[in-house]
Amino acid sequence: MALLRLLSILYKTYFFLIFALSLVLLYPFFYWHLVVKNNHQSAFKLKKLWAYFLFYGSFNRIQISGKEHLSKGDSHIICPNHSSYFDIIAAYIAFDTPFVFMGKAELLKWPLFRIFFKYMDIAVNRSSPTGAARAMIKSKQALEKGYSLILFPEGTISKQRPALSHFKPGAFKLATEINKPVIPVTFNGNWKVINVQSLGALSLPRKIRVDIHPPIHSNAFDSIPKFAAATKQQIETTLWK
Repeated sequence: MALLRLLSILYKTYFFLIFALSLVLLYPFFYWHLVVKNNHQSAFKLKKLWAYFLFYGSFNRIQISGKEHLSKGDSHIICPNHSSYFDIIAAYIAFDTPFVFMGKAELLKWPLFRIFFKYMDIAVNRSSPTGAARAMIKSKQALEKGYSLILFPEGTISKQRPALSHFKPGAFKLATEINKPVIPVTFNGNWKVINVQSLGALSLPRKIRVDIHPPIHSNAFDSIPKFAAATKQQIETTLWK
């Protein structure tokens, strides 16, 4: 166990070093594509290359199933479970077509990360009805432009990972309003790659799994809670306990 903890500390240190250094080096290029050129397609490609570097550069492997459930040429509302910051990196490996994230407004305060949620991704202030409505409008616009939307229904990293926490209604209200299905996604193993439970929690490279489930349509349910519950149940069918 002592050896595992030492390896975990070394791995975390290595990962956060390559993450921070690569972000600083790439920041001028992100600034150019997002702020100067307003070119989201180019910025997405750069983020995807960055994710490949972080994922494989930290010695991880991936298995993906269910890509046939993503309609080619169409945008999707993608709802994965959320157990680690590594989920974001894994999403860029798993999904090929351009997408944007919806995340909490606090991300606008993070140095260097602010640029993504100001110029590309969507920040939502859940405590403000006006802010939440504005985020919904931006989400609809992104979907109309052909971008898929990734929302973590739990809202934040689950405290009881890998078990799921309560699902918030935002993604399911949006899907109902625009009559678009939700694509449930199960991320397995990410929380063991980068475990944010505590500083002493073990984090080591491994093979992760991504299960993309069949779409779930809002018209099959008579309420938002039932729609959310069905999505949660589908994600749990392949969740590693």
